Amino acid sequence: MNQRKLGIFLSYLNISIQVIIGFLYVPILLHFIGKSEYGLYQLMGSLIAYFSIMDFGLSAAVIRFYAKYRALKDNIGMENILAISIRGYSAVTVLALAVGGICYGFLDIIFAESMTLPEINEAKQIFLLLLLNIVITLSTMVFRSVINAHERFLFLKGMETVQLVVQPILVVLVLQHHPNAFSVAAVQTALNLVLSGARVYYCFHNLHIKIHFHYWNHELFSELKKLALSIFAVSLIDQVFWKTNQIILGIISGTTAVAIYSIASLIYMNYMALSSAISGVYLPHVTSMVAQKEPVGKLSELFIQIGRWQYYLLALVATGFIIFGKQFISLWAGPGFEDSYIITLLIIIPFTVDLIQNIGLAILQAMNRYDFRARIYFLTGLLNLIIAIPLGVRYGGIGCAVATGISMVVGNGFIMNMYYAKEIHLAIASFWKQIGKISFITFMCLVIGYWVNAYIWPYGGIYPFILKVVMYTILYVVMIYFFAMNLSEREKVHAVFHKLHIS
Repeated sequence: MNQRKLGIFLSYLNISIQVIIGFLYVPILLHFIGKSEYGLYQLMGSLIAYFSIMDFGLSAAVIRFYAKYRALKDNIGMENILAISIRGYSAVTVLALAVGGICYGFLDIIFAESMTLPEINEAKQIFLLLLLNIVITLSTMVFRSVINAHERFLFLKGMETVQLVVQPILVVLVLQHHPNAFSVAAVQTALNLVLSGARVYYCFHNLHIKIHFHYWNHELFSELKKLALSIFAVSLIDQVFWKTNQIILGIISGTTAVAIYSIASLIYMNYMALSSAISGVYLPHVTSMVAQKEPVGKLSELFIQIGRWQYYLLALVATGFIIFGKQFISLWAGPGFEDSYIITLLIIIPFTVDLIQNIGLAILQAMNRYDFRARIYFLTGLLNLIIAIPLGVRYGGIGCAVATGISMVVGNGFIMNMYYAKEIHLAIASFWKQIGKISFITFMCLVIGYWVNAYIWPYGGIYPFILKVVMYTILYVVMIYFFAMNLSEREKVHAVFHKLHIS
């Protein structure tokens, strides 16, 4: 198994672990610290998440250019890009600390109407810890990018696995003695420090990287700045999509509303991870294809091929959530989170369009044409913000979710598809024709599953729920295999079963 396939496998393994642990972890957190403290932790996490964009797109830019020089066997270029990026990250870290200090001073004013004085004091302590966490991440981000560019996904994803497993265990142990949101943030920060140190060690000891400034390349800097700023702009709007709604709710409604929205947020972020698990490991490969001037037709083939596999998986999860989502949230988070079901659906359904096409983002980055995505994303993010505030005031979390869903349909759906087709010359019409055929099969599965769950077997409880989910998954897989997959995809499935000695 090559590193790319291994990276995809480990990504899905991590997602599986994250879902399983999340299923157990969130109720435990709610048990130890309560809905209000959980909402406080999520609110500060949403606020501090804005600081993660101070990466300014450098991470993806380093991967792109480092992978390009590596494909061309240019050692001097590899050393030089790392030296330049180290200087950039140092400046970014200082900026994050300065902006964080300013924000810290305004927390009392921002949340004066929706929080009590003890909540504000604890929020400030959590904010400082999470700011330290961001500083650790930013100052060592270049090393994560190098490991990614070398396609050493076993180590990269292995570290993520360690974090997924160890963090909740440590949190639960600490919460038994100190049951508050501050303890959760403290464990998260300490573990991040250890794992970041491990990545730095791996780069020097195993990859034998050299960081040396040879010369100032104006052309390289211009291209690096263009790509980095484009990705930064998209990252900024990402925060508008995924975090601002929670901040709006925190200001107008308080921590309980944030906790309800956070449950939906956890679900749709895991949904997003299902797609990025595949596309996330393809940037070095796509960069190599572009550097070697592969024809656009081959990029279209990759775009459609990856999109089909992503859609098979995402459609299973989306249709399954439509059928079983209410029961899942009730069993998982308990009473009081009913709105989380509607919020999740309002986001994941339109979001699916973007997720099954996110290999296109890697293509744009590799071609250094990501600036269009940034401009469109900015406009749609602004649309989301403008709509979310009045809808959030009137309809709470559901109103915010409606705003986000509409914005994604306009920007990530219609406009980006037109750009892919007319400017990048990807085979978008062929892509949607194939997705349409698959959608007919998934809709049939949805109708059958919904009918059985609602009228034939409407029983509650954890064991009937698990059994129904398993039965629906089997139905879906069989229907997709026989009526949606093409011959090449079936052969790949057979190859996997053969390697696992199943056939």
